[in-house]
Amino acid sequence: MSASMRKDRTHLFALAWLGSLIVALLVLPPLRSLDPLALDSTARFSGPSGEYWLGTDDLGRDLLARALDGAKISLLVGLGSTAIAALIGVPMGMIAGYRGKAADAVVSFIVDVVLGFPGLVLALGLAAFLGPSVTNVMIAIAVPLIPAFARLARAQTMSLLTREFVEASKVIGTPTLSIMRRDIVPNISEAVLAFALVNVGRAILIEGGLSFLGIGVPLPQPTWGTMINEGRVYLTQSPAIILVPSVFMMLTILSINMLADRYLLDRTTVTGGS
Repeated sequence: MSASMRKDRTHLFALAWLGSLIVALLVLPPLRSLDPLALDSTARFSGPSGEYWLGTDDLGRDLLARALDGAKISLLVGLGSTAIAALIGVPMGMIAGYRGKAADAVVSFIVDVVLGFPGLVLALGLAAFLGPSVTNVMIAIAVPLIPAFARLARAQTMSLLTREFVEASKVIGTPTLSIMRRDIVPNISEAVLAFALVNVGRAILIEGGLSFLGIGVPLPQPTWGTMINEGRVYLTQSPAIILVPSVFMMLTILSINMLADRYLLDRTTVTGGS
C-alpha cells in the first residue's frame, strides 16, 4: 500500500470518528433520554446491553451517556483554550515581528518567562489558583500555549516583511493595522490553523489530566479524566469504566492529530507544486 493511500485511509478514519462523535452528541442523548447523572443501583457494573450500550459504572450510571457528556466538555475546552491562546499569541507575535526592536524585546521577554515553566506544571498551578470551572480550565490551558503561537506568528511575519506586496504597501503609506490585516494575516493563517489543530488535541489531553487530578471541571459534571480517576479503583472488577473514556479520548486526540498531519501535507504539496 502506498503512502498516499495510507494517508487517505487515516484521513477518512479521523473524519469518520469525529463525525460519528458529533452526531452521537447531537442525536443519542435526546433520542434515548440519556442522563449521565442518573443512578441505577440494580445495574451496577453491568456489561453492554440493550439499555446500557457500553455498560454502567460502580453507581449504575450509563457509561455511554457519561462518555458523550465528557466529550462535549473536552471538545469545548480543547477548542476554547486553543482559540484563546491563538487570539492572544498571534497578535503578540505579529507586533513583535513587524515592529521589531522594543516591541520584539518585550514580547520575547514575556514568552521566555512563560516558557520558563513546564507547560503542564503551569496549567496545574493556574487551575488550582483559579478554581474549578470550565472557563478557568480553558484559561489555565491557554496560557502555556500562548508563547508557541506568538513565536510562530513572529517568525511568519518576519518572513513576509521583505516580500514585494508588503514593501509596496509601506511605500504608499498604508497604515500598519491595514498592512497586518490585508497582507500579513491572510498569509500566516494557514500555518496558524495547522498549528491550532495540533494544539486542540494537546489541550484535550491536558484537560483530561487536570480532571484526573481533581482540579479540572468540577463535579458532578462528568469528564473523561474524572471517569478514569473514578474507575481506577475498580480496574480489575470492571475494566470498562476506565476503557470507555480512555478509548474515547485516545480516538479523539488521534483523529485530530491525523487531520492536522493531513492538512500540513496538503499545504506542503500545494506549496511545492506552485
